[in-house]
Amino acid sequence: MVPFPPKAFISYRRTDSAAAARWIARSIGATFGQQSVFIDTDTIRAADKWEGRIDAALRETSVLVPVIGERWLSAQGDDFRRRIDEEQDWVRKEIEHAIAAGIGILPLLLAPARFPQRSALPASLATLPAYQYLELREPSWDADVHALVDRLGELGFRKASPGPVRYPKPMISLREFTADELAALLQELPGWHYVESELPGHPGRRRAELQRTYVFRSFEDAIAFMQAAVAGVSQRQHHPRWENIWRTVQVCLTTWDIGHKPSALDADLAAYLDGVRKQFPAQ
Repeated sequence: MVPFPPKAFISYRRTDSAAAARWIARSIGATFGQQSVFIDTDTIRAADKWEGRIDAALRETSVLVPVIGERWLSAQGDDFRRRIDEEQDWVRKEIEHAIAAGIGILPLLLAPARFPQRSALPASLATLPAYQYLELREPSWDADVHALVDRLGELGFRKASPGPVRYPKPMISLREFTADELAALLQELPGWHYVESELPGHPGRRRAELQRTYVFRSFEDAIAFMQAAVAGVSQRQHHPRWENIWRTVQVCLTTWDIGHKPSALDADLAAYLDGVRKQFPAQ
């Protein structure tokens, strides 16, 4: 039996399409109401048993929306196996549930990614290519999201807003900064530095980071700063490498998706952390 009112479940890989998935969920929620969409980052709260919440959300789902980017299929686990080949992979389990339960599946392909071929998928997902997908392209994001909204309307979703909805354009593609962009960024973020070092555990490979050391009045303030930053860091789903020594906190930011180099995600997080620092007394 199809749940009513209908609900869309956003299925995605955080290492592949986290930013785009959040924007898609917010666009659906802005159009049909927040009760019409489930995404783990917005719906699962601290202290929730997240596995149980996902299972419950799947049971209430009428349309599964897999968000497929360039690394959706090739993403690897700690053992360097493709995550999609692991039976406990949550993306795989979400799609398997939808197929087995006869739930509608509306794949969203983030250009320039290619839709996975049947031969590249586990047997349990072999029917996924049979579902017609929608493509989301940065140059035509508004029109493509409107097409998504229209399709959901055809599937029984009802608009909560009587007027037109403007959809934000997400940052669905990441790249490293050019030298000029990096120089301009460091001018905008005083106290931050660009630092290169060897990537631990990978001899011969290098990483580049934005680094800053915050100095506080006390050890207690340093710890309180880290605690105060947690909510915003979790919301961004982009986490710092940081270290506390007495009344200092050294923060290192890089994006491993593009080869351990700074991206716009790091610039945004650096600005956010600078704002949190202002909440505490000067040293």
